[in-house]
Amino acid sequence: MFATGLIDHRLALLALAALLIAAAPPLAYAWARLLPEEPPPFEVAAAGPSAQDLASNPTNPAKKDLLAVFLLACVTLSYILRFPGLPVAAALQWLSALLPADYFRWTVLGGRWFFVVVPGVAAAYSALRPNPMRFALIAGGLLVLALWVVSPMLRAAIATA
Repeated sequence: MFATGLIDHRLALLALAALLIAAAPPLAYAWARLLPEEPPPFEVAAAGPSAQDLASNPTNPAKKDLLAVFLLACVTLSYILRFPGLPVAAALQWLSALLPADYFRWTVLGGRWFFVVVPGVAAAYSALRPNPMRFALIAGGLLVLALWVVSPMLRAAIATA
């Protein structure tokens, strides 16, 4: 490949590790944003309604963007699929036993394209539509997309060492 001659295997390993490590925190932060916020540790006496009344009758329920949650799940799965050492071959062999040869080839091709395109779609969606995990989904989507694009070249450079 073109990259194997240009990149030293140690530099390629460092770049792959840095990209894998950099892509994980935005995804973890986005998943943490989905959790409900904890109440304050000490109850403060206020002139307004009690905390129990507010809990039973919320006036401002937290809105979750379901499409953003779905995109986050897809971006996380896309990140997991690019993680080195994942036994993808075993899953593909199992899938090949279930599907006919023509369907299997198209399913694998469609699945790969889906997981390549979804991080970019998630980043674009979060850039255009505000949601609670906006910046984390933009950063995570772009880094996972970069991982899908650059990872084959870096793995080839590492393998030639």
